[in-house]
Amino acid sequence: MRWLGHAAFSLVSPGGVRIVTDPFDETVPYPPITLECDVVTVSHEHFDHNGVKGLKGSPRVLRAVEGKEVVPVDVTVGDVRFRTVPSLHDDEGGTKRGPNGIFVMEMPGMTVVHLGDLGHALDEKTVSAIGHCDVLLVPVGGYYTIDGKTAAGVVRSLRPKVAIAMHFKTDLIKDWPISGPEVFEAEFEKVKKLPPGEFEVDLSAVPSGEIEVWIPAI
Repeated sequence: MRWLGHAAFSLVSPGGVRIVTDPFDETVPYPPITLECDVVTVSHEHFDHNGVKGLKGSPRVLRAVEGKEVVPVDVTVGDVRFRTVPSLHDDEGGTKRGPNGIFVMEMPGMTVVHLGDLGHALDEKTVSAIGHCDVLLVPVGGYYTIDGKTAAGVVRSLRPKVAIAMHFKTDLIKDWPISGPEVFEAEFEKVKKLPPGEFEVDLSAVPSGEIEVWIPAI
């Protein structure tokens, strides 16, 4: 897996399906995403999450939102099942920023959940719809999404083995009105700061019943 910046990650399933989540467009000052991939997930149609044009190859684009609704995606590509769970981009009923699609990616030995630009705590219905979660990709920067404390609550409600922070302030977007990951990581005992580049998710190395928080770097 690799964090590409903001809410964009690249990951490869055990069967070799190459996935990119929420790619940003060329106006976002992270290194441009020019990877070749098989599937792209887009949680909602904002410029910092739907920049699919720069990707190489002919990936299948799975869009979670059409108009003002989260659409029910449930497709399998190779060894990965992709499905959407509806949520909102704000905590005011979607009136400020609209809908947001949570992507659940079920693959052999691991389920990865990408929360997109989640803007609210999760109720029991949504937690149940998401179901089992091994690796959670969670926004923590606030302002446009949930903040660090709310994100910590979301992590505890979903109980992943590993929670990886995203959508937080870095030096490359230091003028954006979001916060760093400090408040989020302070809520947990086991926090790992990742070096830039690719990293492996080895669930067998995480003790049963514990949650590890990982803070990625570009």
